[in-house]
Amino acid sequence: MSSQLKNNTIKQIAEEYTNRIWNNKDFSVIDNLVDNEIIIHSVLGDFHGPKTLKEVVNVWLKAFPDLKVINTLVIAENDIVSIQWQARGTHKGEFKGKSPTGKIITYTGVTLYRIQNGKIIEYWVYIDMQHLLNQL
Repeated sequence: MSSQLKNNTIKQIAEEYTNRIWNNKDFSVIDNLVDNEIIIHSVLGDFHGPKTLKEVVNVWLKAFPDLKVINTLVIAENDIVSIQWQARGTHKGEFKGKSPTGKIITYTGVTLYRIQNGKIIEYWVYIDMQHLLNQL
């Protein structure tokens, strides 16, 4: 497989994951595109495995059930995909000890995905959590 074809393939996997989980709320994407030994590094902590990933995603979606993410930049190199994105949602559930405010929040971030054999094996999420919390 050429490096260009490989880069396009891993980009498609990362973009499909992002769209299906955050915009469609489709948890089956975790079963389809995530490795059983996945390692997740997020502002909520470091986690392992698809079951835990579903729990982490659920924390966000309970707090912001209408959350939508738009990818603004996608770069792939070797087995890493970097996605810069923008998110927007309404605070309708408890989040980090804060009761629902009904306020619309917006924030940006970067996610790095490590993809091997068609599966996401590790990812890192970087956001300015203080910026998000200041909006609640």
